[in-house]
Amino acid sequence: MSEPGKPQQNDSVREIEEEIERTREQLTDTVEALAYKADVPTRAKERAIAVKERAAEKATHARHVAAEKATQAKNRASETATHSAHVARQKADGAVHTAQESPPRTRAAIGAGVAAFAAAVVSVWYVVRRRRS
Repeated sequence: MSEPGKPQQNDSVREIEEEIERTREQLTDTVEALAYKADVPTRAKERAIAVKERAAEKATHARHVAAEKATQAKNRASETATHSAHVARQKADGAVHTAQESPPRTRAAIGAGVAAFAAAVVSVWYVVRRRRS
């Protein structure tokens, strides 16, 4: 016949051994956490790397935003230059037309029309030159 106290004793021993194993695992985790907290240089390096990565991301974003704004400004400048050239050409044509229809005293008007046309050409040249640089 088997002893009535033996199976209960084996279960108790097994439970105690399992509890000891859980306690060891918890202690290992705790010691590792404490060692990490005590390792200030490593934590500082990790923090520096994280800050560096965030700064690089922000710089990349800023470059993209600046490139977009530069493209928009370039397009607006091009449109303005085109419009200015068109208006200058219209005014020069109007001055030439007026000079052609005026009586002989229009030599001065023709000269003014030519000067306006020359000014328009120089203006367009200047805008185009600035846009390219």
